[in-house]
Amino acid sequence: MFAVHVDDIFSISNPPEENARFRDQLKSKWDISDLGPIKFALGIAIERNADTISLSQTAFIDRIIEQFGQTDAHPIDTPMVAGLQLRHLDKSIPIPSEVTKWRERTPYCELVGSLNYIAVATQPDIAYSVGRLASFLDCFQQDHWTAAICVLRYLKNTRTLSLVLGGTRPPSLLGYSDADFANCKDTSRSVSGYCYSLGSGVVSW
Repeated sequence: MFAVHVDDIFSISNPPEENARFRDQLKSKWDISDLGPIKFALGIAIERNADTISLSQTAFIDRIIEQFGQTDAHPIDTPMVAGLQLRHLDKSIPIPSEVTKWRERTPYCELVGSLNYIAVATQPDIAYSVGRLASFLDCFQQDHWTAAICVLRYLKNTRTLSLVLGGTRPPSLLGYSDADFANCKDTSRSVSGYCYSLGSGVVSW
């Protein structure tokens, strides 16, 4: 099996000799660089142990902490305040010019995009918060920005945590799902979530 991202290829096989044969086939057609066992890719650090593989994004998190001016901010214990209600603007009311100017200089979309990459890649614990924040990309206000910064401060507190796959537990598939009841105050829709683990590692969320 192999995955391709732009000009990077990651491959795995059983038995391992097939992986070497695959690389030789690629080398017969193109000039490639064989970097050996993967350790770091696309902002994700990969560490192998006897029975597990750990994925983490400590370096990427440190970079966005600095990028968004949170180097001296105090870490917090939760990604979002429980019961926080974020609302959409009433589009029938004109937006004040000072709000429009504030939006133009506030990198809300960039921050939420960076948080989303972390949520998708290694940290399911922020997936709900990022999903809520992403629904305000075209109409964010100060409380949305504050909530996004809170997620970043939470990541500062959990920056060294890893998503661990594998282990000694049997690889049985286990799933959980839940939904609130009409929690969206703008549409009265319910917000749902799910996570699936294979053995000891969460693989989909």
